[in-house]
Amino acid sequence: MNIERAAAEHITSICEIDSLVIGSRSREQLLMEAVAKQQCIVAIEKETVIGFAVFDASFFDYDYISLLIVNPSFRRRGAAKALIQYIESHCTTAKLFTSTNESNATMQRVCESVGFERSGIIENLDDGDPEWIYFKPIPTRSYD
Repeated sequence: MNIERAAAEHITSICEIDSLVIGSRSREQLLMEAVAKQQCIVAIEKETVIGFAVFDASFFDYDYISLLIVNPSFRRRGAAKALIQYIESHCTTAKLFTSTNESNATMQRVCESVGFERSGIIENLDDGDPEWIYFKPIPTRSYD
């Protein structure tokens, strides 16, 4: 499996995976912008995009993984972990954050398996399904 910055040729695959998982193509523009801004990475296995992650420094000026999706047919092969590790290794801040709905037990397990800790909860984003914020300190290095 290879993890790399998403490029224009990956957009169709990224949007297809997103649509497969959420059931709509409502985020296509957001995904295209993330690729253009180099804020999207892809997991590639045998020349097939199997997952992606979107990240930026939008969370109180800390790096934040806003979206991490793996094609259901390719789950449990380490793609989510590899995507997170890539972001960690390129993190520009001393802390890395992500979040997931309370109902998303799979993502909660992924977060905890790679060393994220629960940091708080936000109510009212999705009715009846609070958003858990996760935090991970990034080893000391020079942050500009």
